[in-house]
Amino acid sequence: MPATKVVKVFYCCSDSAQDEEMRQKLENHLSGLKWKGLSTSWHRKMISPGKDWKSEIDTNLKTADIILVLISSEFIASNYHWNVLAKQAMEQHRAKTSRVITILLSPVDNHWKDEFPNVKVLPKGGRPITEWRPYNKAFANIATGIREVAEELTDSAFPIKKVLRWISTIVILIAKAAGNTFIDVARATFSYLFRPSRYRRRNRVSKIPVGLLIIIVVGGMFMLFISQPPDILEIPSSAPKPTSNSIKTVNTGNPTGWIWIGMVNNTSGGLSVGKKLVLKPSNRKQFPRIEPPVIPSPGTIVTVKYEVNLMQGKSLSGKTIVKLKKGEKLVILKVERFSKVAKNSPYIKLKAQVRKCNSICNK
Repeated sequence: MPATKVVKVFYCCSDSAQDEEMRQKLENHLSGLKWKGLSTSWHRKMISPGKDWKSEIDTNLKTADIILVLISSEFIASNYHWNVLAKQAMEQHRAKTSRVITILLSPVDNHWKDEFPNVKVLPKGGRPITEWRPYNKAFANIATGIREVAEELTDSAFPIKKVLRWISTIVILIAKAAGNTFIDVARATFSYLFRPSRYRRRNRVSKIPVGLLIIIVVGGMFMLFISQPPDILEIPSSAPKPTSNSIKTVNTGNPTGWIWIGMVNNTSGGLSVGKKLVLKPSNRKQFPRIEPPVIPSPGTIVTVKYEVNLMQGKSLSGKTIVKLKKGEKLVILKVERFSKVAKNSPYIKLKAQVRKCNSICNK
């Protein structure tokens, strides 16, 4: 989808271990949007130690584009989740600053729907995830529904495409219902048109069924248009024709690759998001390459602090795609350990898969 901004998805989930496990599975199913740099996500597990958790949740909730409310008995029983977060989410939904989608994790009394009027419920049909076998079918159904909302928020041509898909479905259903009747009429019409004129005179047929012919031709063209819509929905008619230079810009304007981002002291264990990268004044080459100099989460937009090579290979060897200069913006796609500085050193080097930003990266 031709996105104009990165959609921020906020997970509103109870503290239950079972609910958290389902949230993680859902996030995995939505990874496709995240790796393409089209969406970011936030949940309470991303709060760094020492941070005011209520303030962090409130800030990220109010800046979310899509709020996923994961409904379960544990969520409803929680005063904070039901009476604080859910109510704030609905206020933003009514104000049209965010879009709320409810995800039904397990069976609960339907009274919860009274608090979420005119809100999309997933999986489709309001059937709880726990009643699906296997669960992955439910998660795939939910992911499709969320992707459609993300398209609606980011694609200016979405309303037109939605109408065309709806018309296409209707036409296909009508064609299937007509079945052999449509085929027989078409065959008879064209058979008549291509028979010799003497045959028509002998059978006293004086007029060609022009109206029927027009219906068949127009119907066939319409079906072809619906099945393979032209690109006018994607590119304005006034847009200039692409040149070899413009094509090159599109292909290389926001390349994806791997960079070395810095080192972290691993004596305390773990590579938690927000942990500071080590600054060693004795060696400028080992300075953190990104700003802010902390371990970023996937979807975070960072700034290049010092020039660094964007490498094609995950091993940071081989072909250099481009040199990233100070001040350029990057979207973090993935962060991984690279290697230890030395055998007995507590420092570990980190690498990240990134996508170079253009205007799409900024809201």
